Amino acid sequence: MRTIMNKQYITGLLLVGAVLFSSCKKELPDVKNTQVVKMAGTWWVTMTLNGAPQIDGDHVQINTFNTAADDGKQLWIQDAGLGFDFQSKVDVNLADLTFSATNAKDENSDATVTITAGKVFPNGGKSKGGHTTDSIYMELQISSDPGNKYVVAGILRTKFDEDDY
Repeated sequence: MRTIMNKQYITGLLLVGAVLFSSCKKELPDVKNTQVVKMAGTWWVTMTLNGAPQIDGDHVQINTFNTAADDGKQLWIQDAGLGFDFQSKVDVNLADLTFSATNAKDENSDATVTITAGKVFPNGGKSKGGHTTDSIYMELQISSDPGNKYVVAGILRTKFDEDDY
């Protein structure tokens, strides 16, 4: 008799567990892209001044990403290797994938950043491994280095090992 009661008890627990488990349906969030997704990413870039290379080891990274407002009017540009260590908001035009800034505050120093002719070119570049990827171009001036206008250009990081510098 005791064995039958134990089996009924275990069966009852399993049944209750199955009901509880099946009723716990997870609702996954609706994941959306940011407004500036077509302009955001990690980029492998070079920097020149009057045509002369300015970076040891020719390619470094910069990052572009959305602001907290995510309104499609601005994005952040972050220097991750150019040597100025700046992070500034720039104005964007999503229709033609251009960006610019005039005396934008650098979040990491007292300097200001001016960017002209900034543009993202969809599928406009080839990675080191030969993959088609987006490219980026801008002319950069930093108030801590007056009188110099640098050309920064490169490609969107593909995340393939053979494309990393």
